[in-house]
Amino acid sequence: MSRNKSILICQCAERGLVNVDGASGSVADGQVVSIPDLCKAAAERDPVLGNGFTEIHACHPRAVQALFDFAGHKLSGDVEIVNHRTNPPISPSPALPLDTGGPAAWYPVIDYDRCTSCGQCHDFCLFGVYEKTEAGKVVVAHPSSCKNNCPACARICPETAIIFPKVGESPIDGAEITDEETQKANVKINVDELLGDDVYAALNARKQKRRSLLNQKKIDQALEERRHCSEKEE
Repeated sequence: MSRNKSILICQCAERGLVNVDGASGSVADGQVVSIPDLCKAAAERDPVLGNGFTEIHACHPRAVQALFDFAGHKLSGDVEIVNHRTNPPISPSPALPLDTGGPAAWYPVIDYDRCTSCGQCHDFCLFGVYEKTEAGKVVVAHPSSCKNNCPACARICPETAIIFPKVGESPIDGAEITDEETQKANVKINVDELLGDDVYAALNARKQKRRSLLNQKKIDQALEERRHCSEKEE
């Protein structure tokens, strides 16, 4: 016996990365749930995500699956995920509030079909976003500790298992992995060798070493971006 069709629509009101105009089709209004931001709903463990939807309109399927898994509502294989990701972003729907309230819903989620629990994201992150369970599984324990617009941990993941649904770069945004990207992701990084025992000292030494290789324009741009992000967090 087939299930009644039930649709969830993410408006991505925070960043306007999806265009879901007409996503509800001919489905009755009572069978459609539209939320401002799926990332925020997942971070807040919104119970609406456990409603057993048969169809989800949002962004990349890998990102959607990881978000539901993070929220504690792992999707079954028969759920249809429709990708409405656009590039560049669009203006969010005027039917929903642009301010979703509270801090920006920027944080990583993990594609456990790819994750090997190597722990490199845990060791590399300076902000305590990740923890390890007693069984050694890496989990995103403190999503609100993640720094807005910083996907650094995803770049050092050897399996491309870390997803930032709101980043503007593939495959970190949850896009499907191509053969070329998979090959690049197989480059292993030893975080202990990269950073040494003193993380902050090593990062500073690496910064000083690279500083001479950068022209002043790039230095000024980096400093301005850092200042801007600091002001936004205050």
